[in-house]
Amino acid sequence: MKQLLILIFTISILSSCDRKKSDKIQSEFKQKTVSKTEMDSKLNAELEIVQSKKKKDTINNYWALVSDTISNKREFKISELKYTLELKTYSLNDSSIVRNLASGEEQAYLDHSHKMVTDFKLLTDSIVDRKQIDRTDFEKYLIPEFYAECNLFSTKIDSILGNTFYITSDLAVPDTDNQWRVWYSIKINDNRIGNLEIKEADYVGM
Repeated sequence: MKQLLILIFTISILSSCDRKKSDKIQSEFKQKTVSKTEMDSKLNAELEIVQSKKKKDTINNYWALVSDTISNKREFKISELKYTLELKTYSLNDSSIVRNLASGEEQAYLDHSHKMVTDFKLLTDSIVDRKQIDRTDFEKYLIPEFYAECNLFSTKIDSILGNTFYITSDLAVPDTDNQWRVWYSIKINDNRIGNLEIKEADYVGM
């Protein structure tokens, strides 16, 4: 009888150990399963962020520097003294004109071009005075939508009357037919180039 009790007790202990071991294995398996699920979820979230970022990465297009210089000059007299007013229009290497060519939710597409300027030089035997203009000189005479994307295109002297020069500057949105012309005048007084006096600004196309 005593031996039977010992046997039953031994079997009970072994059974209890097996149950605990099984519970432990199941618990560890559940933890690993949860851990793997969480890890997969994090990886998927990170992948979505990367893919979303790739979709929103900005494409940048840079126009080549315009190396040509457009010159225009006129000789004139003030009190029998001979002068030359020389205009030179050229491109700066600054990529400062930026247009976003994308629309709506499309990937951002930025178009960069270089600011064009016109240098005015008043000359006798040497440089007497100089002045530089760019598109900002015409901002308040242009519609905002056009001004935001335009660049100075050309500047030329139309005529001279006494000490007053009548000039036109064309401004255009790069690679489009969208172009405006500004008519203005400047006066030469005391060997100095005066301010721009705007007469008119209008759309002219190309």
